[in-house]
Amino acid sequence: MKKIGWGILGAARVNERLMPAIVQSDLGELMAIGSRRAGASRECLLKHLPKYEDKVSCFDGFDQVINHKKVDVIYIPLANEEHTEVALKALRAKKHVLIEKPMAIKSEEVKILIEEATKNNVKIMEGFMYAFHPQFDRIISIIKSNILGDISYAHSMFSFPIQPARFYRINRSMANGGGALWDIGPYAIHTIRQCFKENPIRVKAIAKLNNHGADVSTSGLIDFGNSKRATFDISFECTRRSEFEAFGPLGRVKCPTVWQPEDNQAKIIINTESGGLTEEVVPAANHFILEINHFNKAISSDTTQKLSNEDALWNVKTLECIQQSIKKDSWINL
Repeated sequence: MKKIGWGILGAARVNERLMPAIVQSDLGELMAIGSRRAGASRECLLKHLPKYEDKVSCFDGFDQVINHKKVDVIYIPLANEEHTEVALKALRAKKHVLIEKPMAIKSEEVKILIEEATKNNVKIMEGFMYAFHPQFDRIISIIKSNILGDISYAHSMFSFPIQPARFYRINRSMANGGGALWDIGPYAIHTIRQCFKENPIRVKAIAKLNNHGADVSTSGLIDFGNSKRATFDISFECTRRSEFEAFGPLGRVKCPTVWQPEDNQAKIIINTESGGLTEEVVPAANHFILEINHFNKAISSDTTQKLSNEDALWNVKTLECIQQSIKKDSWINL
């Protein structure tokens, strides 16, 4: 089967995971990396894939990567507010796009990206690596099995204490893509939404803002209608957390570690009225490689991707409304 050529835009920190994942994937082949900072793309390559020095083209810019004849897919790990402009260039060049969460910071921009992908007959997918770990599939299967009953409540918590090296995440307002909401908030909202059949109908949130107008902590409530609701908490001030839990009348299921290290077995906690408390162990897996494998297969076989564009749109809609709720201190309807 034909190899899928990948190009990366930017020398982002996440490349330490994605670059090895691409070259270790079944069909992926890293062809090029570009950065607007002179020499950064080469530095990134030598740091994370030194053996590929003579196999990967390095550029001081994005256009050469987007227009590279051997690049089929563009991976975009840029600042949140930069996603749309760069993704549009890639889509118009008829490149498939894997774009880090959030797909954009405005729902209207997500719609434009989806339309452009459809117009050019290419795929675009929001990058939630956690959704490809087998623990996630197992949790969803438990929820769908109805052993917990119909899910009426869910809760998520994502946080880590931010260090000076990462202050770039909070150096601009939420409206401009900064803060915990657009950084770890996508995980909190996405995990919650997977627990319900329904989409959110309204949200209410409070936040602690810094002097740039970026949230360092946000908590909120999401109404899914019919007395179904969820709460979330995200923070750059609390210890590391990446968990979510779903509750029904017959029991609950918890994912204690969404950001699962590739060398560790995952544990799922299940507590039912009939069976009591149990733990399931899920074998260790590299969700980055699984994500790349999935997107490669979706492209080569022209099959439906696991994370739909509608899913990306609803995620950004929800985050957008949470931002409005913080600003207006009121419930916001979706």
